[in-house]
Amino acid sequence: MHRRWLVFGFSIVLTVVTFYFVFRKIDQHAFAHLFWMQDRGLLIGAAAFILLQISLGGERWRTILSAMTRGHTPSVMSVQAVFYSSIFFNCLPLGTIGGDVARVWLARKFALPLGHLVLSVLTDRMLVVGTLIVLALLSLPSIAQPLATTIWLGCAAALVAGAAFFLLLEPIACMLGRWRKTRLVYFYFIQRTAEELRSATQRGGLIASLWALFSAICGSLAAYSIARSLGIDVGLIAMIAVMSIVTILSNLPISLAGWGVREFSVVALLGLLGIEREAALLLSVEFGLIGALMSLPGGAIWLATRRNWFRGVL
Repeated sequence: MHRRWLVFGFSIVLTVVTFYFVFRKIDQHAFAHLFWMQDRGLLIGAAAFILLQISLGGERWRTILSAMTRGHTPSVMSVQAVFYSSIFFNCLPLGTIGGDVARVWLARKFALPLGHLVLSVLTDRMLVVGTLIVLALLSLPSIAQPLATTIWLGCAAALVAGAAFFLLLEPIACMLGRWRKTRLVYFYFIQRTAEELRSATQRGGLIASLWALFSAICGSLAAYSIARSLGIDVGLIAMIAVMSIVTILSNLPISLAGWGVREFSVVALLGLLGIEREAALLLSVEFGLIGALMSLPGGAIWLATRRNWFRGVL
């Protein structure tokens, strides 16, 4: 219990500190001027892209579930409802960890093995991170800065490590298979996990990866729409590079739902492109607020499921 409170306190401190360093050099008049003069219509477009991103994410997870259960998957509506509810929990202080835990908890209604549910969420999370790394590798060369090159090398190393992990899944499963009938529960669990993950990747990995790719691009398009509404002169490819890295960092469970870390990252990365701090910060804040606003229906769905309003769906 004390450890949880310690982690929570660290998240609060980190969020406050990053916000302080980002806001302390902001010209408040320029910040307000940008806000009042921006194109509101493009903000609606950004909200639409985020909604589409959520929908594609739900389909991505359903594809993974289908691969793990060999086609015995709950209905599209039920999976989308649970996934949307988890997006609402992502915006709470616990961030993505809270959302993933909520997804597993709500998915108990699917009457699937708990191990499959947990593994499907972990696979989904790894797939999202892997897709973002690939997008970063493809788009970062558009930013001609030494820091961008350093980040690219880091992404390349992470991708190689991830590829090596998946290539070793089959040897690991075979090596640990000898303990299948023993009492070494720990090794048995690892072996079963490796088998399930390898099998699911083979059956639905490509399709799930496509859903992950489209979902990630929608997030970048939402940020790009906000940038255009603020008159920020940045190309779409560069925005994909920035948002790929920002999304990876903001999903780390080190701050309150990514706040602070996202703003610091956006200001730093867009600064490499010569974007003013005020414009970059406003883009990040509006991206977070629109994402939080679009997650509210997930909270309504969660309340509805608790009251059995969706009994026919779930």
